[in-house]
Amino acid sequence: MKFLRPITITSLVISVAFVVAACQRGQDGRTAGDGRHHGRGMDFSDVKFPIAKADLITRMNTRMRQRCASRDAQAQQPGRGIDCSTLEAGIAKCTMAAAIPDSIADQDAARDAGRSYFQCVRQQ
Repeated sequence: MKFLRPITITSLVISVAFVVAACQRGQDGRTAGDGRHHGRGMDFSDVKFPIAKADLITRMNTRMRQRCASRDAQAQQPGRGIDCSTLEAGIAKCTMAAAIPDSIADQDAARDAGRSYFQCVRQQ
């Protein structure tokens, strides 16, 4: 009986830790609606619209290259993300071929253009 109480307390503490962690993940997921897309997408809150196609593509290419360079090669898992050589090949092909209007009027249009550009780059 003496061991039952510490085991119960430990179980409760671990349960609370899991609940807190789950709540934190839920709150992080709610910020996706503000343009951050779980930390993986582009945030256009600092962009003055309208923005030219070339400027938008330059911003997206810079962001993708930064993410690729920051990833540790040993930590990359097959099927997760895009490797840097594939990224560069996709950028070379899609910079001119992407179906993006010459001028992007607002954040929603920028997100749509970015989404189609990223899909083009990833298909390489």
